[in-house]
Amino acid sequence: MRWLLVLSWVALTSCRSQALPEPFASLERGVTEEVRQVALGGEGYARMLAGWLLVDRDAWPSGQTDLREQEEVPLAERAEYAWRYALFLEEVRAFEPGWEAKEAWRKAAPLLTAAGDPRAFSAWQRLLPEEEAVSALLALGEGERLWEALFQGRAYEALLRVLPEGARPDLRAQALFQLGRYQEALPFYQAWARRDPRGYLGLGYALWRLGRREEALEALARYDHPESRYAQGRIWEEMGRTLEAVAAYRQSTPEGLWRATALLEKQGLGREALGLYLELARTKSPYADDAALRAYFLAEQLGLGEVRGEALSLLEGGLGLLLGKEPPPPPPALSSPPPPEAPLVEALVASGKAAWARGVVRYALWQRPGDWPALVPLLYRLGAYREGIRVAWPTLLAYPRPYREWVEAYAGKEGLDPNLLYALLHVESRFDPRAVSPTGALGLAQFLRSTWADVARVLGEPPADPFDPEVSVRYAARYLRWLMERCAAFEGLEQVACALTAYNGGIGYTLRGIAREGDLYAFLRFQERDEPREYLAKVLSAYAAYRAIP
Repeated sequence: MRWLLVLSWVALTSCRSQALPEPFASLERGVTEEVRQVALGGEGYARMLAGWLLVDRDAWPSGQTDLREQEEVPLAERAEYAWRYALFLEEVRAFEPGWEAKEAWRKAAPLLTAAGDPRAFSAWQRLLPEEEAVSALLALGEGERLWEALFQGRAYEALLRVLPEGARPDLRAQALFQLGRYQEALPFYQAWARRDPRGYLGLGYALWRLGRREEALEALARYDHPESRYAQGRIWEEMGRTLEAVAAYRQSTPEGLWRATALLEKQGLGREALGLYLELARTKSPYADDAALRAYFLAEQLGLGEVRGEALSLLEGGLGLLLGKEPPPPPPALSSPPPPEAPLVEALVASGKAAWARGVVRYALWQRPGDWPALVPLLYRLGAYREGIRVAWPTLLAYPRPYREWVEAYAGKEGLDPNLLYALLHVESRFDPRAVSPTGALGLAQFLRSTWADVARVLGEPPADPFDPEVSVRYAARYLRWLMERCAAFEGLEQVACALTAYNGGIGYTLRGIAREGDLYAFLRFQERDEPREYLAKVLSAYAAYRAIP
């Protein structure tokens, strides 16, 4: 947007010592009474931030110590500020250190408790299953409200201690199951099932975990639901009774249909599998495009040209690229005038307060979510790509091109399409250079430290900082090129598909799987892991989107 470029230019050419605009200048000065006046009578994010500064002394701008020397703000007032700010952080879900809602709740919960505020229960509930939160809830609550809170917060041991005998067998059964105490859970699942047939689903799973498969099947048969039929299919499959498994899967979930097609193909029943693939391809499930792709090749093997054409017509996502079918581009976002926060954001950035500028935009989105087309470019301007993509999804605005100079330079050096590298980074981290996955993958390109070290050796250098965005782009380009070379048995987008699957699942996993199945597309269908299959579809979808954007 032209207005955003103009504002960016203005900010870059402004004097670095530009004075902070009010009321943020009052927050920077750090005089308690001034800050309190903003908290009581200010507006927007400044009011929210002022209240939090009165709660959290460590959040004050560096060098400001006046607050510690001032008279204490009343407890009830601080409790209100803490509740307000923690709720704000929880709802905006910012991906930034220092913006974690749980940390704010850790300050809010004791304040609310000390102030005798009834919202203390809700605050502590958000901190479960931490022991301090369990103790606080046991002191604050009782009965159904307490039991439900402990269960939803995964505080299962505490729930079992306080749940009266004969009360809520459903909660007791599920808590015991989650703790792996399946034998103990059985009588409570039975008691639950006598009141509600949903109890038979849990009973069946508990019996299955105990190896009592025939009894599990009997229990599951008494709950007429797709999830129950899926569980029955899994047990039949485990027992080697393929036809019974397929029959159960046919009436179950999309995952069940997906498993049924594999069983039918392995039994040489391609035509029967083809019908289920087409049925699955018509759904909105994550398996739809994979099913359409497999139906295309299966119909080709069976000489069913008309069915192959139907499968191609059902293939809507990025996997269509493998068959030469370009998906339609993402829909455009509505055009919008500059948001009223734009000048304030630029003034804060020019004053060295980018974190506060991000707070202003996040607050505006929280209050006016319908204004996202105007506000997302401000998030991008401030480096908050991950949040902006989430808000703008699935429009064209959800596909920014950050780090453009590096992406294009390193993609060109490695002979890669820059759009492919953009797509990979988009899926891996949403362009968040600080991203850390639950498995320990780091940075823009989400490398494990072992792979990061391997790439460094290939480059002939010591491992650099994985949180450095330029280095991450460089390593990702080099690694993807190396994977493409390992997949040289294929050409074009098939080579890309092989390399992308290997980026997620590992090159050994990928090449062994292709060799085992004898074909790339058979491997993509019958590989033992779901994550690489889903990853490939996501990256190819993003690749198609970037190719479609000028």
